[in-house]
Amino acid sequence: MNKFVNRPLRLGGLVLLLVLSACAGQRAEQEALLAQQEAAAAEAQAMAERAQQAEAARLAAEASERELRAELERVERERAELAEARADAEREAAERARQAAALQAQQEAAERARIQEQQSARIDALERQITEAEARIRRREQANAKLIEAITAAEELLQMLASEQLKYEDVDAEGRTVEPLQKSLISELETRKDTLVREAQQLGN
Repeated sequence: MNKFVNRPLRLGGLVLLLVLSACAGQRAEQEALLAQQEAAAAEAQAMAERAQQAEAARLAAEASERELRAELERVERERAELAEARADAEREAAERARQAAALQAQQEAAERARIQEQQSARIDALERQITEAEARIRRREQANAKLIEAITAAEELLQMLASEQLKYEDVDAEGRTVEPLQKSLISELETRKDTLVREAQQLGN
């Protein structure tokens, strides 16, 4: 009699253990799923922040290029003004030389010597002005070359940043880009562009 009574009790206990085990397994699955969802959300947030940083860098590069182009236009205008001033100085020097020759033929030796001395001083001054103008033009031309190089570097930087931004569309399970980022090359291009701009500004002063 006791043998048949104890058998249902053992079966009931076994069923209870199975139910408790199933509940624990389901809870573990839910917790694992929740952890995966939280990790995925954190990864998406990190990727969005990196994309925003890349976009900000691209916009800054575009603004820098616009500033460089405006500076190049200003330098070109100043170069044209210097060239015109040089031409005026040369015409004035030629006219004064002609006047000096006419006076020299009309006046006595002393008067010719005095006028010739005055004209010589004026020509020397004009020659100094021309030499200074030529030096300024040479510096402007050098500044132009530096600005053109800086614009080229800025364009290369802009293309590099655009390429880097595309890399954030392909990341691994840990949120890293599959294709490595060219951070050192971007830094090198930025340094080169800034150096060229400073050199151009120094030549333009």
